[in-house]
Amino acid sequence: EDYFVSKGISNAKLEVEWFLCHILDCQRIDLYVQFEQPLMKNELNQFKEFITRRIAGEPFQHILGKADFYGRDFKVNKHVLIPRPETEIIIELLKKRNKIESILEIGTGSGCIATTISLENLATSIIATDISRDALNVAKENASQLSAENIDFKIHNFLQTDINSTFDGIVSNPPYIDSDEMGSLQKEVQDYDPKMALTDNGDGLSFYRRFAEVGASLLNKNGFMLLEFGGAHQVEAISDIFESHPFNIKFHNDLQGNPRIVEVNLLIQ
Repeated sequence: EDYFVSKGISNAKLEVEWFLCHILDCQRIDLYVQFEQPLMKNELNQFKEFITRRIAGEPFQHILGKADFYGRDFKVNKHVLIPRPETEIIIELLKKRNKIESILEIGTGSGCIATTISLENLATSIIATDISRDALNVAKENASQLSAENIDFKIHNFLQTDINSTFDGIVSNPPYIDSDEMGSLQKEVQDYDPKMALTDNGDGLSFYRRFAEVGASLLNKNGFMLLEFGGAHQVEAISDIFESHPFNIKFHNDLQGNPRIVEVNLLIQ
């Protein structure tokens, strides 16, 4: 733990516990109940390998091959964005609505949002798209492993290709980082999260412009969008993007009190 702290890893104790639990196939409480149990040589070697990889900057989720989202483990690798706790706000906001018939997710990545919507019984049918076939393979595997059944995964380039269906709701955690800000991200994000899931290679607002442009044609009456974005510095720009279209918008904060989700409601025509 001290070694991790000295290397700037803030969650030091928890990460050490997670590594040990993974290697020993046990719960965190077992580490303390059975604290006298020695590590076998192969277990110790694996633990040392995990430590070395973590110190080199590899995210602990990649080392373990999984990440938590809304209380469930999702497979993650270099092809998908590691799920963040802030994104769970989308699920909480959906829970406040009456049951939704149809939902479209743009940029599904690991499939954590679509799969959680399915397992929490928040929509009858879900279409989840991504531009990356590798990401879709991970998403399909996660949905299958967690027995989510009402999701149709499709490869699709949202910025360039139209969608000829309508939905009650659209959800997305799109690439929203300005390409000029990529260099200031944490090393583990820069080096291990897929670049196409982080930035649109422009000002980080391309997806919101596209949502504003095509949203009305994709939504049923009383339709809505829940879109994650980068925080307070993007609020004004996102407001400007949507205000010239038939929507009203509302911002929702994350657990740190920072604006994180924009709720876009279609004005009744």
